[in-house]
Amino acid sequence: MRNNCFTFLRYLFTLCIFCNHLCVTMGEEVFLGHGLVFVCGFFAMSGFLNFNSYRQTPDPKTFALKRFKRIYPAYGMTVLLCLLTGASLSTLSAETFFAQAETWKYLFCNLLFLNYQQPTLPGVFEGNAMPFVNASLWTMKVEVLFYISVPVVHWMIGKFGKHKVLLTIILLSLAYNYGTAVAYRLTGNQLFNTLNHQLPGELSYFYIPVLMHYHFDWVRKHGKRLMWASAALFALALLNGGCSFLLPLCLPPLVITFAYECTWLLATARWKDFSYEFYLLRFPILQTIVATGLAASLGQTAIVALILTFVLAIPLHYLSKALSNRI
Repeated sequence: MRNNCFTFLRYLFTLCIFCNHLCVTMGEEVFLGHGLVFVCGFFAMSGFLNFNSYRQTPDPKTFALKRFKRIYPAYGMTVLLCLLTGASLSTLSAETFFAQAETWKYLFCNLLFLNYQQPTLPGVFEGNAMPFVNASLWTMKVEVLFYISVPVVHWMIGKFGKHKVLLTIILLSLAYNYGTAVAYRLTGNQLFNTLNHQLPGELSYFYIPVLMHYHFDWVRKHGKRLMWASAALFALALLNGGCSFLLPLCLPPLVITFAYECTWLLATARWKDFSYEFYLLRFPILQTIVATGLAASLGQTAIVALILTFVLAIPLHYLSKALSNRI
């Protein structure tokens, strides 16, 4: 199962989300629809790989420590870096900035994965198309909740059986996803759109790959046919908004089968993976470039942001790894 191109997919999804956020921060037409599609691709990979990891070592404490060491050092340093950068960019003086309750609420909430409670800093990015400091961080709350669900679902599978448990989770998730989407279309109430992107609606992206993992021999046997069928449905869902309900069904199998069937990309498995750190840093870097006028056009902003993000992502990766080794 090690011969895969998940690293390539991580970079691909990160680049696609970068393009979406580039357009959003510049107030331009969004690239390839909503970046949430590619975020869900990350969820699919996470479900497949992390549930497999837990199956190999089914100990909640060990699993929690591994996940914490992998994601939190880089995440925590990113939140602190955004706070300090925000202080230098704020229209308020440093003394006034640090005296604001919103400043400390931002630090407290974001360190606890509660970005939605305080996504902005006082006097920071207020003139941008979006005032958020780091719009990527909302996904981390969902990812952490996925991790919490893994030991519970694994225990339930042992007690009730994999098909009963996984199919129930997937079907309920799909029902929630479709129900909130229909409610949003009928009412136009933004609350339903927000609810649509919360954990119940995303569980299918995480647990369809888990079901595939339990039937991995069958998936490999029929991988090419499954990949092309999923790709066709994925293209239909992207190009036709009325078929977006297909995404939770076709995206997870497309991600997993692509990772194993595209053997011509297997060399990418040797790439060093800085995609997580890139994911954390790109939005605040884009916001900073727009706010400071460091680049004038969409193309210039893209080039400067890509360079700066990689320049910062590499040391963040090694710093967080050194910190995690001390935990």
